[in-house]
Amino acid sequence: MKKVVTAMFAVAMLGFAGAAHAECTLKDAPVLPDGASAAEADMVAAQQAVKAYVAETQEYLSCLEFEGKGRAGGDWTKKYNDASTRMEKLAAEFNKQLRAFKSK
Repeated sequence: MKKVVTAMFAVAMLGFAGAAHAECTLKDAPVLPDGASAAEADMVAAQQAVKAYVAETQEYLSCLEFEGKGRAGGDWTKKYNDASTRMEKLAAEFNKQLRAFKSK
């Protein structure tokens, strides 16, 4: 009986370990409206989408850091830097469109 319980525990832990090492994924960045012609509702929706994307990207970066612990360089570092750059560019582009919206 003890061997059966131990075997079941081992199988359960293997399943959990596989789930814990799921691949880090990130969705595409949202499309931003043209601030010069966008309605206020469109800009509010874009702001919410950007905030959600930034939060998702931060989770993605944390996932990459966890997966890359103990491994110098490699593919995870490039993915991390690329995601950080995309997040910064999206935020800068949103701010540009927001300034255009406010200047109407």
